[in-house]
Amino acid sequence: MQEQYKKVNDRIHVPEELMRRTKDAVRREEKKRKVRAIRRYTALAACFCLVCLGAWRFSARDRIIVQEVEIDRTEMSIGLNLGKHEVEADGDKGVFQADVCETREEVPEELWELEPSRISGQEIYIGKTADGVWHAAFENDGEVWYATGEGMQEDEFTDRLKDIL
Repeated sequence: MQEQYKKVNDRIHVPEELMRRTKDAVRREEKKRKVRAIRRYTALAACFCLVCLGAWRFSARDRIIVQEVEIDRTEMSIGLNLGKHEVEADGDKGVFQADVCETREEVPEELWELEPSRISGQEIYIGKTADGVWHAAFENDGEVWYATGEGMQEDEFTDRLKDIL
């Protein structure tokens, strides 16, 4: 019986045209699977890049920390002022002054003890005294900057600092 089955099976032949069409269909299906896999991995890679970009943007954003500070010195000697950046008095905006100091010691040491903020990727120490005067100190390109602002809001003061940075 097995012999007969074998003989009958051996006599069955597929036409060449059907064989060729079947092979072509199998190749097309394999190609579609590869394309789907590539698209899937590309989509996963794009999602991963978006997550990384979001995390990087989140960590690089400005972080402003304003702390109350009490500056012991009533009179400050800045010494030779090499880079008076801006002294401005507008009725609504208040007075802003930024100076380049020769050393860190010319800036009140209480500012350096504050927790640093981050503006435009730069570490900056911001404090506000009880009488409403803003103080900021930072180092930029080897220069020590000391800025004060009186009669202004926090966002106005930080905008002026961003202009310097």
